[in-house]
Amino acid sequence: MRSIGSALNLLLVSPLYFVWTVVALDLAQTPCTTLVQGKFFGYFSSFAVFPLNSSLCSWIIQNPDPRRYTLYMKILKPSGVCDHQHIRTYQFDSFLESTRTYLGMESFDDVLKLCDGSTRFAFLQSNKQFLQMKQTAPPGVDTWPMRWKPTKAQERDFSVEYLVVGNRNPSKAACQMLCKWLDACLAISSSSHPCGIMQTPCSCSGGEVLDQASEILGFTRKKEDCYKDGIYLENCVSSPKDSNGAEFLGGWNSWSAWGDCTKDCGGGLQTRMRSCKPLPNEGLACEGVLEEGRLCNRKACNTNGRYNSRSQSLRSTDNRKREDPDELQHYGYPAPQIGDPAAEEWSPWSVCSTTCGEGWQTRTRFCVSSSYSTQCSGPLREQRQCNNSAVCPVHGTWDEWSPWSLCSSTCGRGYRDRTRTCKPPQFGGNPCEGPEKQTKFCNIALCPVDGNWNEWSSWSSCSASCSNGTQQRTRECNGPSYGGAECQGHWVETRDCFLRQCPVDGKWQAWGVWGSCTATCGGGTQRRDRVCYGPFFGGETCQGPKEEYKQCNDRKCPEPHEICDEESLGPVVWKETPAGDAAAVRCPRNATGLILRRCILDEEGIAYWEPPTYIKCVSIDYRNIQMMTREHLAKAQRGLMGDGLSDVLQNLVEISQDGTSYSGDLLSTMDVLRNMTEIFRRAYHSPTSGDVQNFVQIISNILSEENREKWEEAQLIGPNAKELFRLVEDSDVIGFRMKDFRDSYQVTDNLVLGIHKLPANAATDITFPMKGWRGMVDWAKNSEDKVTVSKSILSSGLSVSDDSSVFVVGTVLYRNVGNILSLQRNSTVLNSKVISVTVKPFPRSLLTPLEIEFSHLYNGTTNQTCILWDENDG
Repeated sequence: MRSIGSALNLLLVSPLYFVWTVVALDLAQTPCTTLVQGKFFGYFSSFAVFPLNSSLCSWIIQNPDPRRYTLYMKILKPSGVCDHQHIRTYQFDSFLESTRTYLGMESFDDVLKLCDGSTRFAFLQSNKQFLQMKQTAPPGVDTWPMRWKPTKAQERDFSVEYLVVGNRNPSKAACQMLCKWLDACLAISSSSHPCGIMQTPCSCSGGEVLDQASEILGFTRKKEDCYKDGIYLENCVSSPKDSNGAEFLGGWNSWSAWGDCTKDCGGGLQTRMRSCKPLPNEGLACEGVLEEGRLCNRKACNTNGRYNSRSQSLRSTDNRKREDPDELQHYGYPAPQIGDPAAEEWSPWSVCSTTCGEGWQTRTRFCVSSSYSTQCSGPLREQRQCNNSAVCPVHGTWDEWSPWSLCSSTCGRGYRDRTRTCKPPQFGGNPCEGPEKQTKFCNIALCPVDGNWNEWSSWSSCSASCSNGTQQRTRECNGPSYGGAECQGHWVETRDCFLRQCPVDGKWQAWGVWGSCTATCGGGTQRRDRVCYGPFFGGETCQGPKEEYKQCNDRKCPEPHEICDEESLGPVVWKETPAGDAAAVRCPRNATGLILRRCILDEEGIAYWEPPTYIKCVSIDYRNIQMMTREHLAKAQRGLMGDGLSDVLQNLVEISQDGTSYSGDLLSTMDVLRNMTEIFRRAYHSPTSGDVQNFVQIISNILSEENREKWEEAQLIGPNAKELFRLVEDSDVIGFRMKDFRDSYQVTDNLVLGIHKLPANAATDITFPMKGWRGMVDWAKNSEDKVTVSKSILSSGLSVSDDSSVFVVGTVLYRNVGNILSLQRNSTVLNSKVISVTVKPFPRSLLTPLEIEFSHLYNGTTNQTCILWDENDG
């Protein structure tokens, strides 16, 4: 056991190099978790980490770097039967909290087998970042913790030692302990219990490793035996150590002083001794003798001389024969004496030196001559061989181990074994000691392991104390590892729960609509109600009134002369209506909407009917086109392209050429054109040249002289000249989308439109209309009409014009808009053409004004005036 103590001292003598950290970690949501980080050696008892009757606890050790270190464990199993102990052991790379998944998880339960009492110890090797021992609830058991079957507390406990060893250049102290673990692991291994240590970075050979394994396994050997190079040596001395545990340098120690002579005269023998201190790299044995002798007191003795008796046998490891007198004298035997004085008789032969096989017998005699001049002749000691009739027993010896076999599995955890043969004992010798076969786990390649779910946890408490709530339970995914499939399904499961109904206070519903007035005039009342929903399950009732009243029709009742009488106009019947109100009837069958007619008072206070207005009537054809345009706009606002937009414009051109039936048709057409402009603004819709031509043609159609009266009615609530100008000004939407820098001209019966797209750094003067342009109408061919837009207007105001700066100039010449639509802030009657020039983006300054020149209309007027007005909102 001294070698164990040395290894422990070496590991624990320098704690400054290791950091011991235990923190609470909620890994895998265990109620109590112990995490060990930065410690290279340690020990714990199961009572400290997994208290009896405790919650589901776990112990985790983290490898600082799996590429550089390997983790080893030695477990002393519980002595009792642990049928109800559910402590599982895993190694894994990491844990994902978001999906409750262990990455690279691998179980060690088949390696440790904590509840298998056939072996006292278990060992394992881990190469991943985390190693975990975890309490788990037994399947089908609702109550936890479970109690162990044995009644004695000490029978429930198991202990764990762990060791972290560097894969390169491991420390000597760590290797000493790991080699002892490996030797013990292999010694108790079998096919049913392979050794869990697959490989080590240490070179495990030498006496201490085997001696320590013997102590762990309970084997006994003679203390004077030494082991070197696979051979036990007799009469060698174990390595001595000083008081601090440090070894001396190897080799023999100095000889001791010579002892006392065995005789005072006649030749005696002196001896001295030495002890062995082995060389550090030469094993534990020294070769040679432990004791040697020499002759002393050779002077002759007197006749009555006596000498002290002492055994003349010397301890030696040399077995050379003693027949040579010189050699006998060298090994301390007395030299032969000469002369033939009387000598005592020989003593009886001694007992044979061995109890079996060939040995030696000796006899001695003493010289008793009293003459100082005469010496006894012949030897004082004789030896002879003796053969004991008994045959010596031959102990059994092991042959060398065979090479390790191939792994039993091509992937995953398999095992390898090796065997050795015992040369049988003879003549009653002892049999070979130790195992005949050793087995250890191996991993040739990593098998793909599909992820598998652990058991579901218990359902959580209901999220609501009353009414509907939810409960949750979770489970953890082990793996997948090495390319296996993911766990299928959800890691969390939810279900509804209901404890009791919650009290619900009453809640007022929305007020109902106001009822009819109790009087048509002179003051009446209206009532509305509301309903209280609830209360339920003991809640509070609704607070506040259930009914509400208000005054209505408080105006003075009209006199009979202030009421328009019922009147029939063809199929339409206008009912009796007081002055100030409007009567309404349905439009004819070819239109939708209402025909309105107001009853008003004349200067004398007598009620009379105004002419009916058709501003709310829209022909079916116009109404259909208006609805289709709104559908296209809705798609455009959602980023969708609608087919058939050009067809809608073409249909509207054809319908508007046939004229309008009602003033509402004009308003419907204006709505269609505004929506078309919004669609043209979308980047993914590029209007064709046909779309632009139809757009302009529709404006020309609604400005025809046939629609003059309908425009007068439409302007009561509809557009004026300003709104028409603004609609046409949006021609820049078309201009900016024009390819390159081409100009576009559109000529119709009632207006001429020119769109110019010009770069700011290469602008030229614009003259409009283009004289001699193909298709020019007669009313716009007058050579005296001219509009000139100077290129100086097209400036961004920067010292260096940006190449990307683009201006769009839209010029519109109206034939009769002044006769049809009223102006916003100028009541002058216009009977001439109207010019509108739009520049976008708005120029920074107007250093050079526009030049506009029109020929005078010779129709009898004498006021030849050019009128300018501002239609801006500001």
